[in-house]
Amino acid sequence: MIVLIVVVVLVLVALAVVSSRARGRKVAAQGRVEARARTAQADRHETAADRELEAAQERRVIADREREAAQEAARRAEAAEQEAAAREQGVERERAAAAEQRDRAERVDPDGGASR
Repeated sequence: MIVLIVVVVLVLVALAVVSSRARGRKVAAQGRVEARARTAQADRHETAADRELEAAQERRVIADREREAAQEAARRAEAAEQEAAAREQGVERERAAAAEQRDRAERVDPDGGASR
């Protein structure tokens, strides 16, 4: 009878060991599946972040180009403004010279050539 009890206990211990190993393999497999899922999720987040970074960098390049174009336009506007101011000064000098020439001519000929 004792032998039977020992055999039953040994069988129960063997079943418990086998069950424990199966449960351990199942838990390990579940852990691997969850780890793969977390890795895939992290990869998706990383890919999305890379795309967002690339879009931001492209936007920065566009902004830099627009800033350079605006600066060039400002330089051209400044040059045009300086040219206009120089022309205005030239016109004022010509008017002053013409007025002085008229004054001299009137001093020489007060009638202004109207006697012809």
